Amino acid sequence: MKDEISRELARARVYEAEHEALVPAADRPVFHFSPRVGWLNDPNGLSYCDGLYHLFYQYHPYSTQWGPMHWGHAVSRDLISWRYLPAALAPDHAYDQSGCFSGSACVTDDGRHLLIYTGCGDSSGDPTGKGRWLQTQNIAVRKPGEEEYVKYEGNPVITADDLPEGGDSYEFRDPYLWRTEDGSYRCLVANGRTSDELGTQLTVYASPDGLHWGGGKVLFEDKRKIGVMWECPNFFPLGGRYVLLASPMDMQAEEEEAVGSIRFPKGNNVCYIRGDYDTETEDFIPDADEDGKCIYAPVDRGLDFYAPQVMETPDGRQVMVGWMQDPKTAAQCNKTGQRIFGQMTVPRELSLRDGVLYQWPVRELEAYRQEPVRHSCTLGDGWERITGISGRSTDLLIRIRAQENCKKVVIRLAADSENGTEIRFHPHLCTLMIDRSDSGQEADMTATRTIRVRDCGREIDLRILVDKWSAEVFINGGEQVMSATFYTDPAAQDIAFRSEGSALIDITKYMITDRQGR
Repeated sequence: MKDEISRELARARVYEAEHEALVPAADRPVFHFSPRVGWLNDPNGLSYCDGLYHLFYQYHPYSTQWGPMHWGHAVSRDLISWRYLPAALAPDHAYDQSGCFSGSACVTDDGRHLLIYTGCGDSSGDPTGKGRWLQTQNIAVRKPGEEEYVKYEGNPVITADDLPEGGDSYEFRDPYLWRTEDGSYRCLVANGRTSDELGTQLTVYASPDGLHWGGGKVLFEDKRKIGVMWECPNFFPLGGRYVLLASPMDMQAEEEEAVGSIRFPKGNNVCYIRGDYDTETEDFIPDADEDGKCIYAPVDRGLDFYAPQVMETPDGRQVMVGWMQDPKTAAQCNKTGQRIFGQMTVPRELSLRDGVLYQWPVRELEAYRQEPVRHSCTLGDGWERITGISGRSTDLLIRIRAQENCKKVVIRLAADSENGTEIRFHPHLCTLMIDRSDSGQEADMTATRTIRVRDCGREIDLRILVDKWSAEVFINGGEQVMSATFYTDPAAQDIAFRSEGSALIDITKYMITDRQGR
């Protein structure tokens, strides 16, 4: 291993240090993580080490466009306020010359912080002629008391030689790392196949020390039932079961039994699969329906959510952070003149109740609440603006009780006289819709998403986190979540309500203070 940093990493650090000061606070979300400079996508290396939470992220510091991937780095004591550290990884070896792609992290018994990531190398050997990069898995380690993550001299540690039969070394990425009860290491890697009909395999590799890897046991395979290539797998215990979570690309749309609602939209999605895991044989047995088909369900039902990563906190919670963006629409959302692009969701605590994955903002966010305003009223036709209920950095708790004559209740966020994002509850259909068609989006972007909520008895509980250019909507205690970005002017501060028919509404609004520790 070498102690000095590479020219490429040094260049990235100089650039980010010089340009961070050029990003005004007004151009950042208040309590959602955004990049130090440039472009952000997948969360990586989410972990706890030396008394701090670490968040690494896919990062192109030099522009707000996707480019050769680095690993940005930030730390936090509470998962909300983040302090930027210098970039941790840059593409500076033959095995990662085209980018340091997604991966994860853990802490060794002797206190080293170990990162595992996909290196994208040369594209000249791609047998399809599509210019895809050869992909391998690689290690970088920071020793206790030191600052640098040093790439292991034995990289790459998992290569094409370790693939199951039919595995494609040009679609082989996103290792998810964990420790076993005996202290050894496992990582789950997504692997496409050389034949399209074979779909994706998720393969587990084993290591006694985090450096030397072997195995290649298939944990789960999908033969083109759910999308094309699966990305960013996670695998973790929850509520006495195990959860496999991944991001399938290019899924076909799936409708559900509700007027105009869909279970999965066409495109890139995130799904989870429940099951049991035999820790001795290391076999995963997913839950199946009456026909023996694997049961899978969506994670976030909104417009902007992809490539999440899950970690276990020191107090035993499973916490998830996702990239709050649809990869297919990122270029359309990226406006000329921006100095940063991309943000993460608020970290979410996960639980499994009656087989359903519940998500809820981490409890640490509540320490940032200020200026509570509470109001109860009866809505009717015409927009209702309530004194004290406004803002673009808010935590809203809303209970709606629709009366028999009520056909629709609408909440309009981030609004002015022309623009706004609407959340619409249709009690007779038990559906909830997000509509951002008046929110500064490109004309050809997906503007609406409608989902079916459980048999609600004409009532619904919502928690809505609004932060500059985004909203995260937690439904009925986190049973479902919808995330979306929008691009109205931050000066559009109105929050308004109306209903068709009569509805009782109880509202508690908190401002969220800007206490980012950058």
